[in-house]
Amino acid sequence: MMKNKAGIFYGFWTRDFDADYVALTRKIAEIGFEVIELVAESVRKMTLQERDALKKTGEELGVEFVLASDPPEEYDISSPDADVRKAGIEYLKGYFDIAAELGAKTACGIVNGIWNSKIVDSKEAHTERSVECMKCLAPYAEERGIEICLELVNRYEHFMLNTGREALDYLKAVGSKNVKIQFDTYHMNIEENGFAEAILEAGEYVGYMHLGENNRRPPGYGFLPWTEIFGALKKIGYQGKLTLEPLVQKGGEIGDACSIWRDVMPGIDFDEAARRSLAFIRQAWDCA
Repeated sequence: MMKNKAGIFYGFWTRDFDADYVALTRKIAEIGFEVIELVAESVRKMTLQERDALKKTGEELGVEFVLASDPPEEYDISSPDADVRKAGIEYLKGYFDIAAELGAKTACGIVNGIWNSKIVDSKEAHTERSVECMKCLAPYAEERGIEICLELVNRYEHFMLNTGREALDYLKAVGSKNVKIQFDTYHMNIEENGFAEAILEAGEYVGYMHLGENNRRPPGYGFLPWTEIFGALKKIGYQGKLTLEPLVQKGGEIGDACSIWRDVMPGIDFDEAARRSLAFIRQAWDCA
């Protein structure tokens, strides 16, 4: 029986980043999920009272929060501008503070740079600057019980870390056990030579998993080889969270940011689809 906590990104139900996080936490708990991934930039806008109510809702329902962040451009820790990097370090420290305030244990996203940004000088120079900043951030997050998981995305969304091999080089340069890899099966399908190969090579460095089909639908609604994926995760002894990240609604902030130009699952009952996908990954995990 699958013992890993199963989660889902709230954006399956909403087109915009700001949403009623308390209501969505209650919804995912009713469906059967144990983890909800939220966006840090939206949580920042909440009052202390609103964040306290959200934390209490999670505690009441036994739901763990994961906080994802894709910092604004002026906080890029890979920037050639030293003032921008300094501001980025302070911004990310604030992000880790908020995550700890919610009781989250995982901070994820493209915190090593800026999502959809362009190369200013060279990929290598951006990476080197990012590594130096991450060396400062890793102990700060660790002191607050937060593990940093760097999301690997496809070449059309970011240039720095596209593959597990690139991420391993980055992590070894940082030299902290508190910084891990966040694989996303949608992106892996574009960039990796094979799912099992990438996961097995990364091994103990895998800290968090996003699950999505080739078409960004939830698992079970596409053609990815889940037996291979879960079999490899089992081989490395992965005990972390398995979080669905279906992105299927066009329009709004999320749809525009993720290039969702058509409704990928028109007419679907989102709650029922989430239930079916949750049952699917549990069965697929047990059979792998």
